[in-house]
Amino acid sequence: MGLKVPREPVEIKELIQVVRARLGGHAYIDYDSLAVWAFNRLPKYLWNEWKNELKLRGITWQNFLRILGMHTLDMIEWALRGSMSWPELVKRIEKSIDRYSALSGGK
Repeated sequence: MGLKVPREPVEIKELIQVVRARLGGHAYIDYDSLAVWAFNRLPKYLWNEWKNELKLRGITWQNFLRILGMHTLDMIEWALRGSMSWPELVKRIEKSIDRYSALSGGK
């Protein structure tokens, strides 16, 4: 697809870490997922970077959120665990966008 890798949003990563720390913990609640989705900051950032290309491929904001939902664990690995690099996260998301576009015929 050739999406450009945007600047790593360190400020969003730090916000996710702060939100996670403030949520505390409970055995029955997935606070890591809640933290990475807090305020939709990462989805909004990526949408603003890529929306023109995504719209050309028939991907709406709602479709984009669905695609990103498949990468919640990847976002946790990037923002909270530090075990995934930003370029790797973007590459994985881009692969899913490519698959979605191919399955939907680009529209």
